Amino acid sequence: MYVLELSAIVTKDKGGAYTLDNVDIVYILLILSTLVVLYFLLAVAGRKTKKQIHHAVISMTASIFLWNIAVLFYMTFSDVPWILAVCEKLYFLGTILVSISVLFTGLIFARTKIKFTWKHGLLLVVPAISITVLLTNQSHHLFYTTFSLIPSMQDFGVYFTVHTIYSYLCIGIGLTYLMVFSIKNYGVFSKQSTLIFIGIMISLVIDAFSTFKIFDWSTAIENIAFAVTISFFILATVKFNFLNVIPIALQTVIDLISDSYVVINEDFEIIDYNKAFVGGFNGVSRKIGIMTIIKKNYSNFDVKRFEEFLYEAVREQKKVNFEISRNMGEDIIQYMVEIIPIYVSGNHIGTIILKRDITQHKNDLEKVMELNERLQSLATRDWLTQSYNRYFFDERLQQEIDLVNRLQVYGQDSKKDINNFGLIMFDIDYFKIYNDNNGHLAGDELLQTIVTVIKGVLYPTDIICRYGGEEFAVICCQTSEQGIKIAAEKIRKIVEEYEFRFQDKQPGGNLTVSVGAVYYSTANMIREDLIKKVDHNLYLAKSRGKNQVVF
Repeated sequence: MYVLELSAIVTKDKGGAYTLDNVDIVYILLILSTLVVLYFLLAVAGRKTKKQIHHAVISMTASIFLWNIAVLFYMTFSDVPWILAVCEKLYFLGTILVSISVLFTGLIFARTKIKFTWKHGLLLVVPAISITVLLTNQSHHLFYTTFSLIPSMQDFGVYFTVHTIYSYLCIGIGLTYLMVFSIKNYGVFSKQSTLIFIGIMISLVIDAFSTFKIFDWSTAIENIAFAVTISFFILATVKFNFLNVIPIALQTVIDLISDSYVVINEDFEIIDYNKAFVGGFNGVSRKIGIMTIIKKNYSNFDVKRFEEFLYEAVREQKKVNFEISRNMGEDIIQYMVEIIPIYVSGNHIGTIILKRDITQHKNDLEKVMELNERLQSLATRDWLTQSYNRYFFDERLQQEIDLVNRLQVYGQDSKKDINNFGLIMFDIDYFKIYNDNNGHLAGDELLQTIVTVIKGVLYPTDIICRYGGEEFAVICCQTSEQGIKIAAEKIRKIVEEYEFRFQDKQPGGNLTVSVGAVYYSTANMIREDLIKKVDHNLYLAKSRGKNQVVF
């Protein structure tokens, strides 16, 4: 047996405790550690809002406090038999509850929140049996036969081995969870991880000394060491926000990201954010509701949309993206917001909100769309008259032919005239004379004017195209046979009645057009044959005296 010689006046009494001038050093340290544990117990229990991790810490701290009180009272009232008997039970009850509390503290810390299931209930089976065996120990002594604060003087029963193995497994697993996840989340050299590491090493070293009887000291030393370890854990938790959802080790990287980033808890209170988020909002701080910040910075319309999307993401457990805008002086800044709810084992523990400035992207996209429209126009429209060109005419005419053919084949209302279409071609009468008399610029102006005038009498679904030179074609989509006749006559009549420049110089003193028209209702006619038929009708109209319609 080794005796710790602090000084020449340090002695060891019969109870195995070290004294200094009749003052029990271990007893004083035990009182101080008990007060420290009680302080942290009250501090954590006094929090207004508690999460699972706080309840786990309270359970662990209360168990340590119970364990310490049992040892303290055992040493204080060593001459009162009934108090000693009660303290024996409380001593082992404390060790049973501490081990399972440490395990659940580690599990909850690693997962932030756990949903209790039957699997978690199985973890409580051995502690329940241990408590039952402990309370009935007087009749069978399976737990212990002789109790003492000096390990070498203790005699334990058969079941105590089961209790010891299970307790150390629980403590070992719980401490491993705490250590591994603290390093993973906060970094090896962070204050949080350092505190956890020191606390674990203190308890492990002291426990090893006692287990292998390197020092045959009072078990109160283990209580003091374990209390110190728990103090380190709680200090890391309370002082340094050890329970943040997002790893602090990543904060430096996150602050360099230009996109705004914020994390809120299940109560929608801000718990973490980066510098970009602070720069984009006014009044940002932790523990403030995210909706309070949004209301300060955005319009009522955007606030309502944000709230709806936030609840939708959390309720349906899905990622939600939407756009939101903000007035910045004379400019409007547009953002893409992404809401990502965080669920662990089916429990909502928080939400990540990302906000990206897409103003430049939107502006670039509008320019690209405008450019695409311009390119599309250049590819499909006649540059002079802005009617569709020959390329577009050929493509669209074939589409209409295919549509009628498909309806004919499948019998889908094929007998209805509305499903068919007509093709009209018109040509300006004596256009060469107009050009020769008035010049090509006047001729170009005439072509533009005629297209504008004729568009006024056509339906929006009718398509006018410049077929070539002064010849134009009109595709009348989904039009009956009678409708084609009416459209063709409208074209002839509106040109005849319109007063064009220099029309009095034309033969007959007026500017007119000749019109040929066909109605397509028979399947399997090819495009070229249809064009030949309408072109033939146009030829007949011109050869019969012009300014007329041949159908």
